[in-house]
Amino acid sequence: MRDRELETKLRLLTVQLDNWKRLHDLITYGLDKAKPIISAEQERQFTDVRGHLLQETEYVLRQLNILGELSGKAMNVLQRASSVRGVRELTNDEVRRLETEWNGVFTKLGVVQGQLKGRRKELSAQTPFSYYLQRIFRRTAVAAR
Repeated sequence: MRDRELETKLRLLTVQLDNWKRLHDLITYGLDKAKPIISAEQERQFTDVRGHLLQETEYVLRQLNILGELSGKAMNVLQRASSVRGVRELTNDEVRRLETEWNGVFTKLGVVQGQLKGRRKELSAQTPFSYYLQRIFRRTAVAAR
């Protein structure tokens, strides 16, 4: 048994997580002062990833029903990390906050992805008959409350 809504959420979440990973790679590069000077190509990549996250984060978090929980942290990360050069100029306290908030967003998205994959596995083991029978009993229990 497959659930289209579940599959859509997993696709959205996979793209979102990939963009958060790419952002982290670029932030990490920017923070390493031993690395060579930041190129225009790296800034372009950073701007592209950041732009995708700015456009899609609220929609994805709303679809996953975690907007209130993560929206503030995600926006803090995206505001603090305005460019690779900007990241390089952050103070140690700002870097710590940036890393903590990035980790909070990334961890929660990973947990939600694991939950959705678990749900997908449960559904794949169900027959269509048992799936619909379970939904009927669930509706009956809700109506009885």
